[in-house]
Amino acid sequence: MLLSTQLVKKDRKAIVVIFALTVLASGLVYCKAKLPIFWQNLSSPTVISNIPEEEKFDPTPVLAEIHKLTENLRGTYGVYVYQFKKGNEYGVNYQQVFPAASLMKLPVILTLYQEVEIGVLDLETEYVLKETDKLGGAGVLQAKPAGGVYTYRQLVEYIGQYSDNTANNVLIKLLGREKIQQTIDTLGMEKTSLEKYETSPEDMGIFFRKLYQGSIVSRENRDEIFGFLTKTAFEDRIPAGVPEGIRVVHKIGTEIGNYSDAGIIFAKEPFVLVIISKNAREAEALEVLPQIVAAIWEFETK
Repeated sequence: MLLSTQLVKKDRKAIVVIFALTVLASGLVYCKAKLPIFWQNLSSPTVISNIPEEEKFDPTPVLAEIHKLTENLRGTYGVYVYQFKKGNEYGVNYQQVFPAASLMKLPVILTLYQEVEIGVLDLETEYVLKETDKLGGAGVLQAKPAGGVYTYRQLVEYIGQYSDNTANNVLIKLLGREKIQQTIDTLGMEKTSLEKYETSPEDMGIFFRKLYQGSIVSRENRDEIFGFLTKTAFEDRIPAGVPEGIRVVHKIGTEIGNYSDAGIIFAKEPFVLVIISKNAREAEALEVLPQIVAAIWEFETK
């Protein structure tokens, strides 16, 4: 009887040990399966779900508005916008080649200031106007008598304020076409040619982007150029599409079928805006340009 009782006790102990080992083995298998997930949760950064994701930039609404404004007009319109703060860019036909017209005067101005900065030229140097310098079209110097004396700085001011063809002609002869084209190429304006007088909205955007950022001339000279391109004799395009009091640094271009304006709008967050047309009707272009600007202004400042 005693022996039987001892055997029962031993059997119970064996059962308990076997049960315990079974539970332990099951636990180890479970832990092995769950350990990678546990480690991943432990090592992964915590995601705070109440922080909203950043909105993806989508210019579709304003591009649709531009299309609506221009779809029934004669000719082709190119538009380019660049946001300085966010680095976003968008537009319509902005890589197409368009006639540059007077927008080509911008790299002429820049080349002069770059030559000044390396000590080759001086803005206070005086130039005596010749009859052979005079060109028709835009500007006031064509009506001035030959023999008048103007500094290089004054010539730039005439170009900026009045898009003066005569002043531009003088500076092109002074600088040389090759050097001006070299400036264009160095900026990365791949579709801009002084010889063909053509450019693209994107190229003109690159010009103003780099000028604003202060990487191609000193900030002092940049600000002087900006001054000459502010409150010009031609404020009926980009400036006409923004609220009164908003500063616009810009340069227009005009020839038959080609009406353009390019520059920087100093909104709370400044942005570049370029609008160029080709084969367009003058009355249509001059009416729609401020409307395009107004649509972009509303989109950029909402």
